[in-house]
Parts: sequence; C-alpha cells; structure tokens
Amino acid sequence: MTAALACSHLTVSYDGNVALNGVSLSVGSGQMIGLVGANGAGKSTLVNAVAGWSRGRPAVSGSVTLDGADISALAAHARAQHGLLLVPEGKNIFAELTVDENLGLVRAPRDVAGRHVFSIADVFNLFPRLTERRTYKGGSLSGGERQMLAVGRALLAAPRVLILDEPSAGLAPRLILDLLERIRSLVDRGLPVLLVEQNVKAALKVVDHLYLLERGRIIAGGPTTVMKSDARIVEAYLGTLAVDRA
Repeated sequence: MTAALACSHLTVSYDGNVALNGVSLSVGSGQMIGLVGANGAGKSTLVNAVAGWSRGRPAVSGSVTLDGADISALAAHARAQHGLLLVPEGKNIFAELTVDENLGLVRAPRDVAGRHVFSIADVFNLFPRLTERRTYKGGSLSGGERQMLAVGRALLAAPRVLILDEPSAGLAPRLILDLLERIRSLVDRGLPVLLVEQNVKAALKVVDHLYLLERGRIIAGGPTTVMKSDARIVEAYLGTLAVDRA
C-alpha cells in the first residue's frame, strides 16, 4: 500500500554542516506517527525539509512523496496546495483577527479528491472551546486555544496529511493529552498525522508508531507497544518509575 507521506534518505546540511542525515520514515492512511527527540536533535529540520520550508538555504537531498507522487522539487506553498499541511510551533494564527475571521480566511481547494474535508462546524465540534471564543481576537486566546485554532485552520484547507510540530509547547500539562486525543479522533477517521513532540509520555499515548531522532539520525523506531519499553526511551524520557507504574 502506498504511504500517504514518505521521506527517503532525507539529508539536510547548512554550509557543509549536516543537520539531518539519511532519514527515512512513512505515514500511512489512518496512522499517527510520532517523532521524538531532545532539543537540537533535528526534529524541526526534518519537518521543514518535508514541508519544503527553511529560514536559510540548506542543501537538501533525498525524496519526499505525497500519496505516491514525488513532491521533492515543489516549493512549500505548492506542497501545501497539494495537501501537505504543517502546523508549525509558535505563532501560527492572525493575532488581530477574531476566531471566526481566522477560520473564515481559509478556503478548501476545488478538487478535494483524496483529501480530508472539514467544515467550520466540524472544527467547532472538535474544539468546543473555540465556539465560546468566536468573537475573541487571536492574540487574546490562551496557548491551548491558539493551538486549537491553528489546527482548525489547517483542517479547513482539506489536508491529505497533517504535520504537527510541537503542538504541546507552552501548554499546561492537563491540556496536552486532551489536545492530542482530539487529534487522534481525526486519525481514527482516516487522517494521516505526523506528530513531532518533546513530550514523549503524551505522544506514546496516542501514536501508532514512534521514531527516536538523535543528532540528525533516526536511531530507533517501532510500534508504540515496543518503543515504550525501549531502554533509550525509558532512560532519556520516561524514567524507570514511570514505566514500572504504566
């Protein structure tokens, strides 16, 4: 079966310094794939390379495919137009516009074949909190509400694949799992999701398959049931007590 999203031997370097080295991974339909690693491991470099975006001018080799079509040569906006939607970490909404206005700016493509279509009503059903904040400006929302709004905007663009880069950053612990479980409900309806996270414990509760990235290389990967007991995951991110109590 063709993967919804795949990268093969993806390598990224800046001025000769390798930031990502030969990374390969895939996301299937109805799968939530997790990518975890410490700060500086190369997670954002990988996400940006897959999405076709970068602040600098990196040398990139390897391939990226979307529903079997090679999109490696496409610019970031063209990849988005083809349905590869990235919700980046940080500022990703219009602070001076209301929730309704932020959502109202997004238009789904005319041709939605093979894509996952969502309406504004679907977004409000997924995130009821946004219904209560419809007239609030983006800048007045809490961190969790801003993240919900950013995800909602991406859904309205009818993604083939959704990439979430550190969605839990800055959120209160009680909100993190709630957000990820709501995203998981979309995956269970068929939406493929690549989740990039530092909160490994939360990621392990929702993903199907987990990759561990260190120093620009994937050093481990496998089903969640296997990875939650992997010594490298336990020692670096969970702790022995956490696993003993799981």
